[in-house]
Parts: sequence; structure tokens; C-alpha cells
Amino acid sequence: MLHTSAFGLGSVAASWLLKRDGLLAEEAGEPFKPDLEQKTYDLLPKQPHHEPQAKAMISMFMLGGPSQIDLFDPKPELIKHDGKTFPGDVKFDNPAQASREIMAPLWKFKPHGQCGMELSELVPHLGEIADEITLIRSMHTGANNHIPSNYALSTGRATSGRAVLGSWLTSALGSETQELPAYVALTDTRGLPLIGGENWSNGKLPSIYQGTMVRPVAPRIFNLDPPRHLKGSPQEEQLRLLDRLNREHLSRHPGENDLEARMKSYGLAARMQVAAREAFNISGEAEATKKMYGIDQKSRAITAPAA
Repeated sequence: MLHTSAFGLGSVAASWLLKRDGLLAEEAGEPFKPDLEQKTYDLLPKQPHHEPQAKAMISMFMLGGPSQIDLFDPKPELIKHDGKTFPGDVKFDNPAQASREIMAPLWKFKPHGQCGMELSELVPHLGEIADEITLIRSMHTGANNHIPSNYALSTGRATSGRAVLGSWLTSALGSETQELPAYVALTDTRGLPLIGGENWSNGKLPSIYQGTMVRPVAPRIFNLDPPRHLKGSPQEEQLRLLDRLNREHLSRHPGENDLEARMKSYGLAARMQVAAREAFNISGEAEATKKMYGIDQKSRAITAPAA
């Protein structure tokens, strides 16, 4: 599953997690020795198994964008058989519009850079940096509809219930700060993409590793501020009481991962009340910084229905 989702990066994280927890088979053929100690789950920074090459990962999922056949994925066989009838099996979503006629791409491709990366004439500027990017064409799915394909890209399977890549990375690497979420999902003003919050779901991982949805308008994060009657010391007293009750319950029911994750979520939420407000307030940024990011420039905006 992890090998098939989001470019296969999840399988790398899984391998490291298994090695860290003593569950990976030994190369020398020594007998398997699992670590039976009760696991704890947190967002403390973890050391990766090799020198990191990146500080963060930003994944832009643009539902409704042009087909990869028109942008990044040349299909010479389609050109060769243009206009012919496809002899194999075809799944039709709409039988009334069914057609077996093969159609060639409408735009031409040509190689770019020293690597010879073939790109469509629709993206000429991307071709200028062909040697600086990686283009993966090996990912595919048998799903022929939007929602199953959405699940396949996010989790590696065309059905719901599994963790997405961001949750796996958060579980493996933790966070550099304990005042802000390790994994956030920046949503679009026009609404959520298909399958909604499952795009940043923790699946069967502890809920502490799920993504935190950040809205494009205020309030940026839902339920961040307490009601007026709980602000200040009343909230602090309530959190202390909740923590004590949860710890008593956890002592009687060890191994309740969701309860442990919920306790940590309460603490993170309390710390975020100040830190998140500052982090998402860009009014104090210098005009030069805003200009570099292209704020208010529609030509630099992501205009697909969801990102």
C-alpha cells in the first residue's frame, strides 16, 4: 500500500519505522526479536536513518487539473493508432458517451534539458528547469473514477480507512516545534477536494498524526479559541482536570492509543492558541517578502478547484 501511494515514498518511511521498533528482519539472518515494551506516541523530533536532503514537504493536490497526457506524459502509441478502434476491454462510466476510438494528444511534446525530459508545449517554462526537477511516470491505478483515484493517490488503495503520506511522515519524523501542528492541510476558498478530510487522515495510526486543516479565511483553525466563559484560568483548570481524569483512565486501560493521542492533542491545542495566531498572521511581513511570494498576483495563484 505504502509503495503505491504518493510516489512510493511511504514505503521508505515504513521501512525506517520497522527498523526503529525492532520489527525489521535482520540482514545477517539472526532470529526476529520484537520489542514488547508499550509504545508511546508523540510529536518529538526523530532522527532519520540518513542525512536529510529536505527541510519540509509541500504536496499540492490540484483536483481538476489538465490530464497528464496533455502536460507531462507523452503517449507515442496513441499517436501511432490515432483514429483506430481500441481492441481491448474498456470501462465506461457513461455508456451513452462510450467510445473505443483512440485519440492522439492534441499538443506536441519535445525533450528539454540535458536529461531530455519530454514535456508538452503547454508548459514551456517548466522545460527551462527540467534538469532541476524529478518527474515520476510510473504511478498508476486501475480505478477509473475520481473518488477511488483520490484514495489511491493519497493512501495507496482505492478504498477509505488508510493513513495518508503526511501522517506516515509525521509519525516517523515528528515535529521541530511543539507549539504548532507537524502536518497541516491548507484548503481552498472554493471548498474541500473530493473525500474531504480523508485527504489528510491518519487512518489506523494514532490520531495525533492526522493533518490539521487550515482555512483560507478566519478563523484559520476551527475551535482554537475557547468560549468567553472559559478564557483564562477557567480553561487552565478544565485542562488540568481533563488531564488528571484521562491519566487515571489510561492507567486502568494501558495501550489506549487514541486516549493518549487525545491527551496530547489537548496540550497542543492550548499551546497553539498563541503560536498559531502569530504563525498565520502575515500582516507584519515586509512588503518585499509578500512580493516574493506573489501575494495578490493572480498569475501566480493556484486556480484548480482544490489544492
